[in-house]
Amino acid sequence: MKVNFEEVLQDITKLGTKVTTDKYQKQGDYPIIDQGQKFIAGYLSGCEGLLEDIPVIIFGDHTRVLKYVDFPFFLGADGVKVLKVKNTNFLSKYVFYNLCATAIPDTGYNRHFKWLKQANLKAVPLETQQKIINSLDEITALIDKHKQQLEKLDLLVKSSFIEMFGDVVYNDKTWAHYPMSTVAPIGTYKGKIEPVNGKFWLLNLDMIEAQTGEIINEVLVDFDKIGASTVAFNKDNVLYSKLRPYLNKVVNPKKEGYATSELVPLNPKQRILNKVFLTALLRSDTFVHYIQEQVAGAKMPRVSMDVFRKFEVICPPIDLQNEFASFVEQTDKTKSKIKQSLEKFDILKKALMQKYFG
Repeated sequence: MKVNFEEVLQDITKLGTKVTTDKYQKQGDYPIIDQGQKFIAGYLSGCEGLLEDIPVIIFGDHTRVLKYVDFPFFLGADGVKVLKVKNTNFLSKYVFYNLCATAIPDTGYNRHFKWLKQANLKAVPLETQQKIINSLDEITALIDKHKQQLEKLDLLVKSSFIEMFGDVVYNDKTWAHYPMSTVAPIGTYKGKIEPVNGKFWLLNLDMIEAQTGEIINEVLVDFDKIGASTVAFNKDNVLYSKLRPYLNKVVNPKKEGYATSELVPLNPKQRILNKVFLTALLRSDTFVHYIQEQVAGAKMPRVSMDVFRKFEVICPPIDLQNEFASFVEQTDKTKSKIKQSLEKFDILKKALMQKYFG
């Protein structure tokens, strides 16, 4: 038996006060939950606007991300729906898993709630619902453990960078330094980009994970879909997002493609600057904090390119940079193994979801 979405859930989004991304803190009294891939986007202190009517299900209207939240939290930014189970014949977490099993088409950076509302929820006895929850919780815990391992490795890279090179803004280790425009000038790739089965990689900002620079979704399109407001890049570039620098979207591409013009292609001079080192420098907390103060525009803050070009980039001996790059390469290999294991658990979870809700 299937039950209509609106018979089970109510939208209580208005009960929470939305926190804009510029207010996100690394520490605070309560977490901020938004529509991003990370479960917790940041923290905030105080109680005004705190959403305490829990448990709830969070749905990212643009990202299609679903989250189950059973603790008080602040609601992050725009594009978030907060859903509350109102039907006593359904357990909240069971409904969450049921929604996770619902196919929602990806229509780009548009709103997807209308598709979610078309979901029909499978009605089974409460005892059966709890058994399903226990089974899916078990596999989810294994998935979360692997994700935590990946986060710890990212933190290890950051801490190793600081230990080796110090503060990149104040240059406390007194390395040689040169303007960004000298050692990593901005420039679109001029070479030929080979298609893959007649299509080309087109990278937009919403396809990049904040803070890590990981590619969430690699999209291949026909050449006529690329448009004029794009830049070409290859594997020698570092792509830096000048829009909303606090999201820290810095990409180290492994192949050539096209990107939105919001991504600036940097060309690090190889004898002076290792691209892995430059990527880590641009992702470092001190640089992000510095460049955040050099923006223009309130709603869509962008980095001042004049300031960016003039930034004095520390250039430690290239051998030391290469040593750091080798460490990152080894860490990436470990991450790759974890991701492979993670993928197997994801496949198993999807199979269970199909069994329970298909």
